[in-house]
Amino acid sequence: MRFGAALALVLLLVLALVLPGLGAAPLERAEIYFLDVARAMVETGDWLVPRYEGEPFFDKPPLVYWLMAVAFLGLGPETGAARLVPALAALGLVLATAWMGTLLYDRRTALAGAVILSTTLAFLTFARVAMSDMVLALSTTLAVALCLHALAPGRPAFVLPVLGAVLGLGFAAKGPIAILVPGLAFVLLLARSRRRLFAFARGELALGAVLFAALGLGWYVLVSLRLGAAPLAYFFLRENLERFAGGAYDVGRPFWFYAPAYAAGGLPWSLLAPIALWRLLSSGGGDEGPPARFLAGWVALVLVPLSLSRGKIDYYLLPLYPALSLLIGRFLVASPWRRLDRLWIRVSLVVLAASLALVAAHPPAVPRGWLPGPAAQAALFGVVLLTVIAALVAVFRLRSSLVMVALAGGMAASWLVLVAFFLPAFAAAQPNPAIVADVARELRYQPDLRLVTCTDPTRARRDVLFHVRLRTEERCDLWGLAASRVPYLLLIGPEESRSFQTIPHYREVARYTCLPAEVLTLDGLLRLSEPWPLVLAANFATTDPVAVRKHKREYRKAIRRARAAARRAGGDDRKEGPRPHRRKRLLGGGPAALPRR
Repeated sequence: MRFGAALALVLLLVLALVLPGLGAAPLERAEIYFLDVARAMVETGDWLVPRYEGEPFFDKPPLVYWLMAVAFLGLGPETGAARLVPALAALGLVLATAWMGTLLYDRRTALAGAVILSTTLAFLTFARVAMSDMVLALSTTLAVALCLHALAPGRPAFVLPVLGAVLGLGFAAKGPIAILVPGLAFVLLLARSRRRLFAFARGELALGAVLFAALGLGWYVLVSLRLGAAPLAYFFLRENLERFAGGAYDVGRPFWFYAPAYAAGGLPWSLLAPIALWRLLSSGGGDEGPPARFLAGWVALVLVPLSLSRGKIDYYLLPLYPALSLLIGRFLVASPWRRLDRLWIRVSLVVLAASLALVAAHPPAVPRGWLPGPAAQAALFGVVLLTVIAALVAVFRLRSSLVMVALAGGMAASWLVLVAFFLPAFAAAQPNPAIVADVARELRYQPDLRLVTCTDPTRARRDVLFHVRLRTEERCDLWGLAASRVPYLLLIGPEESRSFQTIPHYREVARYTCLPAEVLTLDGLLRLSEPWPLVLAANFATTDPVAVRKHKREYRKAIRRARAAARRAGGDDRKEGPRPHRRKRLLGGGPAALPRR
């Protein structure tokens, strides 16, 4: 098959793995910041000053906000529309990785690297998360490929201007890190080629600098003209310098944090990364050494500031996955395997097969209501079984093609079943859509209400902010709020709700059952517990007819329960049962109107 056709199939594979259920997944990580800012830009018409919860927000540059806002304009304010931005960036990242592979090695290695990247856990995860990190990875990889092209003999005149534009867009997407990551690669390439920077045509360098300044720095200039230097000081000092040297975010992780982070996020290919690096770097002359040393050196250089930084997050590694994918791909398709190589690959395949077999035999005890139907469960079991068989076949008939099929095919098929069936079933069983609907309905009848969460295991406050445009207060001084004259909705546990039943006008809007959002992580699956009860309550009366009907039903049930209890006690149900109170126009008129639980 020709290279172009094969690469097109890889891109179709990425779309097939990324698009299903794109809008159904719960909000993860820092998505709510990007979603709320992008929607605020559309609603206010102010595309210069980002706003989160209505307040100016300068944690990130604006490019990804703008892209998501454009998606909202075309497709509506939906999470799936915003997630198209990282999904399309993921496609571009696969193409940039393949291009870099052809510049460093050959088309076969480039294609293998593209397949490996496309079936890596971290890549698939963040291709579906509405954040700026996939756009950053695209800009840094494309910039490194352009640096390779710029230093090659007979480069076109447009390479340096395009490089300046790419660096500027990366800076507008994430900030200085978009310059640091490809800059370290450029330093290595200059040292390897022994070419001086001023050897480039001055006109090309000047045009590249102008494009970088216009695309990367233009927004900062416009913001400073409107609001002064305070936003710039906040972004560069707090969000960059303090994140690196201070104690603002994600601190306390050891300097070796990124080794286990890649071991988990790089699955299934991280199993082969150590032997691939060892073999390629220990090879003698020929064509293997220089490209491998460049890629490995670039990864090592970038890891130095990442590891020294006090703030460490797993997705900071995303710009390095293309280089690691190319190294593993080169090892699989081109390097002659030696005894240690074959032993390592076989052990890795056996470990993978045994782990999958163990999970199939003892799956996580997820409650039935949060799982899809039997057909989807059977499909996942079948995929796991086929992956185990393919891995064992590759163990006994060790060939690069069989290893690629076992790892890439197993990962792709498992991921597709999970995102197409299991993830939507989990999201549908969670109460977040119902909480959003109940809050929106209460807001129609009480426009000045406030929402308070003391417990938010499902992270419903994010959905309420995005869909209802209501800011949530996180407080646990609940008794004073429940007794306040200020209208509050309270997202609380059933114990707190029982303690508030004597407060006038207090009422339960709805009860829900949920699993904590951490269930979607490996640690959460291992610590899975029973579903949690959750209560949405109000401290004010309402004329909502839906709430009134619900109140009447609950009151009739309370009467029946009281009479049944009286009969069991041998008393007169007419005397023991509660007397119906006069029906009131306002629901929540007092404690006598409330059914006791």
